[in-house]
Amino acid sequence: MMEKTLKLILDKLDTLDQKVNTIDQRITDIDQRITGMDQKITDMDQRLTTEQKRQGDLLHQLINTVAATNVMISETNERIDAMETKVDIVIDDVKEIKNSMATKYDLEYYDRMISEHSREIHKLKNS
Repeated sequence: MMEKTLKLILDKLDTLDQKVNTIDQRITDIDQRITGMDQKITDMDQRLTTEQKRQGDLLHQLINTVAATNVMISETNERIDAMETKVDIVIDDVKEIKNSMATKYDLEYYDRMISEHSREIHKLKNS
């Protein structure tokens, strides 16, 4: 009977040892999964850091491009202002020329006067 009890106890211990081994294996599997998840998180952090750096670089490029564009716009505005000044001067000059130039009526009048004077000079010479 003692042998039987001892055998039962040993069987129970074997069963308990197998359960412990199974638990140990499960813990090992869980630990491997956690290690894999840690590696994935590390990889994601690296990719995120790389992406953040790339985004930062792109942002700096955009800032530099906008700054260069602003400089070009300022230079263009200065040239436009200078051109407006020149155009205003040309407009004033054209107005002055227009106000002081002979009109078609003036030219017709002087043409008639020259013709009359030519006839009078011709009459005086021939008389």
